[in-house]
Amino acid sequence: MADDARPNLKTEPVLDLPPREKRLSVAEFMRMGELGLLNEPGKHELWDGRIMMAPTPGPRHMDCERRIVEAFYDALTAAGLRKQFGVQTGGGVKIGEQNLRGPDVMIIGLPFDTENLLTGEGVALVIEVVHSSLPDDLIEKRGKYAGAGIAEYWVVDVEHRRLHPFRHPRAGDYPPCEPLDVQAAISPLFAPQLSFKIADWFA
Repeated sequence: MADDARPNLKTEPVLDLPPREKRLSVAEFMRMGELGLLNEPGKHELWDGRIMMAPTPGPRHMDCERRIVEAFYDALTAAGLRKQFGVQTGGGVKIGEQNLRGPDVMIIGLPFDTENLLTGEGVALVIEVVHSSLPDDLIEKRGKYAGAGIAEYWVVDVEHRRLHPFRHPRAGDYPPCEPLDVQAAISPLFAPQLSFKIADWFA
């Protein structure tokens, strides 16, 4: 074949595409923990398939969380509700297949299935104690907890000493709420006979 009869082939540069990000499932995330692959200090969570690590809470955060936990233990005990509800800290709640969140405090229904991860159906109330992460808790986490069907989500703002009580989720979100200051008291939906003075949660 003559040279001028050869097809005119043009070489296009190969695109250097970035590697696709691997999104983890909750099962894969849990397996990594079992294998000791999540050994950095701090609390690990799974956010839409991505591993996120929360910073170690400061002393004000820790003191506020302790006060809330003690208040709920005392109130549930006094009301004879310790067999119906438990106070959970350091645990996680599975939200779909790519989210495992670790709220500061959860009030969970008892008894619960110890063979499977906790889901929104077993959670009566989620409480997040926040300082610098307030936007995440008021927007991103709020949508996740509402989407999981958790009836009530409280955001305790340590810096401004107030509470944002989100309730009655619908269409994947909670309706807007008015924050409560330290002069207010609040009763949870799951046990309206209980009452908590917000001022008691702050030093």
